[in-house]
Amino acid sequence: MIEDDLTRLRALRAAGQHDEYLAEAVALAARAPGSTAAQIEAAYACDRFGAEHDAIRYYDAAWRLGVPPGERLHFVVGYGSTLRNVGRADEAVALLAEAASDHADYPPLRAFLSLALLSAGHPRAAVAALLGLVLDLAPADALDGYQRALGAYYRELLEPEAVL
Repeated sequence: MIEDDLTRLRALRAAGQHDEYLAEAVALAARAPGSTAAQIEAAYACDRFGAEHDAIRYYDAAWRLGVPPGERLHFVVGYGSTLRNVGRADEAVALLAEAASDHADYPPLRAFLSLALLSAGHPRAAVAALLGLVLDLAPADALDGYQRALGAYYRELLEPEAVL
């Protein structure tokens, strides 16, 4: 039964029927508090509407229940972003930094980590994280010959005692 509900929810989300998606996702999460998938759908639905304070309840519940490995990267990005948005920036940094360390090849983790670092009061680390991402992702000609200089600034940002 819950699988049918989840299939319907995902179809509503894909079809852009967001009002219906939100109402049904929240209702399913209430009916199935032990279902990680139901809690995740409610978190995503609330996030979609900018209701981060509602979403965090469902993210927290899903995390406690155990997010399946196949869904973890996408989930951690949303959870980390929402933690930051509700004022739990230090938790967001810890969550995103661990995931980014384990999955350096998944750029959204590093991008959202930079935002969390900024919100947690670490602007230097935030700029370093974002600059490192740019250096890793930019095609060779995109930085118009400034790769070496930007690389030096990146390394300088990583030195705790350096002052720019």
